[in-house]
Amino acid sequence: MASALPGFTRTAIDCVLKAGGSLTRNLDETARLIGALAGLAAEGHRLLVVPGGGRPDKAIETIDRERPLAPDTAHRACALAQDQTGLVLADPAIAPGTRACATIGECLGTLAERRLPILLPSGLIFALEPVERSWDVTSDAVGAWVAWLLEADRYAVLTDVDGVYAAGRIGEPEHLLPDIEATALAAMGHTSVDACAAAFIAARGIEAAVLNGRFPDRVVDYLQRRPCRGTLIRPARPGPAP
Repeated sequence: MASALPGFTRTAIDCVLKAGGSLTRNLDETARLIGALAGLAAEGHRLLVVPGGGRPDKAIETIDRERPLAPDTAHRACALAQDQTGLVLADPAIAPGTRACATIGECLGTLAERRLPILLPSGLIFALEPVERSWDVTSDAVGAWVAWLLEADRYAVLTDVDGVYAAGRIGEPEHLLPDIEATALAAMGHTSVDACAAAFIAARGIEAAVLNGRFPDRVVDYLQRRPCRGTLIRPARPGPAP
C-alpha cells in the first residue's frame, strides 16, 4: 500500500474488482456477487468495482460486424457501455449498499459511508485517454489502469471461468493455473484476461487475480487473503543485481 504524502489524497483502496460483463447474463448470480461485495464494504473493506461492457457492449459489437464503426465511435460507445452496465450493477434491484460513481471523489465519499462504489469509467477514459482506440483493449485493461491509478493493493478480474488455463484449455480443470508470474501471463497473449491488461499488470507490478464471479465465496476468500480457487498473478521477480 502506498504511504501518505503531505498534501495528497491517499485512496487506500484494498482491491479494484473488474466485474465482467459476462456475469450479467444471470442477474441472480450478479446480485449474489454484488451483495457479497457490498457486505464486505459495510464491514470496512475498501473495494471499488469497475464494470465490464456487458450486454450494451455486445450490441455495439453486433453493429460493428454489420457495418464497421469508426474507431472513435466504437471507443466512445464501448466506454459508455461500461457506464450502462455500472448503472445496472449499482441499482437497488441488484443489491443494496452500492452507488454509481462518476468521479474518484464520489468513490471515496461512498467508501467513507461504508458502501460499495461502482465506477462509471467513461469520464475518466475520455478525460485522460489511457487506452488506444482498438478492439484489442477491453474493460480488463481499463480495470487494471484504474487499480494502478488509485495505487490499489490488488486487482481482481471477475469473469465466468475459474481462472487462466494453460494452452488455451479453458474450462478443463486439470489445465487451470493456480498461479502465474505476470510476465509469463503477458507472454501467453489473450487468455481469460485480455493481452493488453496482462502486459499492463506485468509492466506496473500489480498483484492480481482471475476469479470466477459466479462463486462469490471464492471472491470473498481472496479478498480476505484465504486460499481460493482461481489464478493468482504474481508481480515479476526482480532480476539479478548488476
